[in-house]
Amino acid sequence: MSLKGNWASLEDFATLFQYFWYRDFPIDPISTGAKRIDWTIHIGIVIRNIADLMGFVTRFERGGRKDAVLRSAYGDEIAVEWEWEGIQDNELKKLKDPHKIWIKDEGREKLLKYAVLVTYTPTPNIEKDCNHVTEKWEGAQWPLLLILIDSDESKEFSSGKYFKNIQMCRFDKNGHSELRLAPAFPWKVSGTRWYEERE
Repeated sequence: MSLKGNWASLEDFATLFQYFWYRDFPIDPISTGAKRIDWTIHIGIVIRNIADLMGFVTRFERGGRKDAVLRSAYGDEIAVEWEWEGIQDNELKKLKDPHKIWIKDEGREKLLKYAVLVTYTPTPNIEKDCNHVTEKWEGAQWPLLLILIDSDESKEFSSGKYFKNIQMCRFDKNGHSELRLAPAFPWKVSGTRWYEERE
């Protein structure tokens, strides 16, 4: 068996990621000390929360050493990687290449619904990075959700990065399409409680 209909779509994942990204955010305009490990843990928690809302179990470091695999009652559904240093070909390869997908009914073939790559990039590199992913994702058996947090260098934050936006794009056999664009900092989201607290 497989999941029914459009359950846990790539678009659902993108929406949930944006909301959970803002929740329990590791920094604020005054407490700026989050380092790389804090961001790595934050994304792991975001992924686990998304899986929980979708009715999946999160398995970390599974499926060919992917950072996480989200598993339904029927088998592996979504593979996820996150990388601090930007788009790495080895991360794309891990997500694109077929791996031994756990499936409840042995002997049946199963494909992932999609893969997700979360990473960071300097703002001027966005277009170049998207073109690179388009080229590397060609011929993949499932779609890819690329979540790109663009930034400028900054001494204001311990991470050395001043996050600007979350760019979310879908890559599939038809090329790539933009899904959503949102401010990376919660206090930049007009009308939210985080924005009002800052004002």
